[in-house]
Amino acid sequence: MSRKFLTIAGIALLQLTPLAALAQISDICDVINLVDTAATWFGIVVFIVALIAILYAAFLFLTAGGNEETTKKARTTLLYGLIGIAIALLALSSITFVAATIGGDQFNVDDCIAQVP
Repeated sequence: MSRKFLTIAGIALLQLTPLAALAQISDICDVINLVDTAATWFGIVVFIVALIAILYAAFLFLTAGGNEETTKKARTTLLYGLIGIAIALLALSSITFVAATIGGDQFNVDDCIAQVP
């Protein structure tokens, strides 16, 4: 990666630090709700990108015209699109994993998610 990109990424990350400082996490339910929101948005973005990759793969298949190189590229793109959909679905179920890791057996995820205003 270029030095310019890393500098810009670092400045952008520093712009987000006040949001983290004002997060006001007071109990475990706040952490669960934060992870749930982040995982939901991540899942949505990855799902949209994966659908675009699958549509692009379909376009490549249709326009390949027997060219093996284009067909191979289309298969690879389709595979990455399907992997992206699997990751998006796993991201949506990550809240249960985080709750079990942090809270153990005595913690109920549904109680925390029900508290969201």
